[in-house]
Amino acid sequence: MDMLEDPARPSSSALLLIDVFSHFRFVDGDRLAQAQQQAAPAMAAAAAACRSRGIAVIYCNDNFQQWQGTWKDVLAYTVREGPTASARLAELLAPQEGDVVLLKSRHSAFFHTQLTPLLAFLKVRDLAIAGAATDACVLGTAIDAHIRGFRVAMLDDAVAATTPERNERALLHASDSVGLNVCGHAQWLATTTAGNAGAGG
Repeated sequence: MDMLEDPARPSSSALLLIDVFSHFRFVDGDRLAQAQQQAAPAMAAAAAACRSRGIAVIYCNDNFQQWQGTWKDVLAYTVREGPTASARLAELLAPQEGDVVLLKSRHSAFFHTQLTPLLAFLKVRDLAIAGAATDACVLGTAIDAHIRGFRVAMLDDAVAATTPERNERALLHASDSVGLNVCGHAQWLATTTAGNAGAGG
């Protein structure tokens, strides 16, 4: 049975992938594209491992003002308008059957999206967050999740920013100032199951 159709599903974990698809047509977009390609294998590995364990994989991506489009339209738009990196990311990180894809218009994945009721329906308590940019949409979403009472892990090998310094600064802020669990995806998966998650935050 699909996890979205199971009313008896126990308290669980989820992986949230933020803005992994982009046209990179903004200031320092070329730098972010490069960093995101470097982090993409870890993002893909985390997603694949979650799927194999029955852990929900949720994408929340900027809609790039494609207000009348579906997520598939937005994905096609990023490939069409972006550099070759956009197509590579779309191929490597393409959503699979059973994944959920939401669109957002601002930094946080919680802002005027269906993420909150979705997580409630799935009975998610532990949330791992990956994607881009570490110091913007990823951090904003992680803080919002923490405020809402989720146990949050930021996956430090599966996030990307325009510079290493900005990446490290955001991770340090998440860990030291906010108190989130900052770790690699393998470490998070080692302490997490579909029904009884263990990520701290």
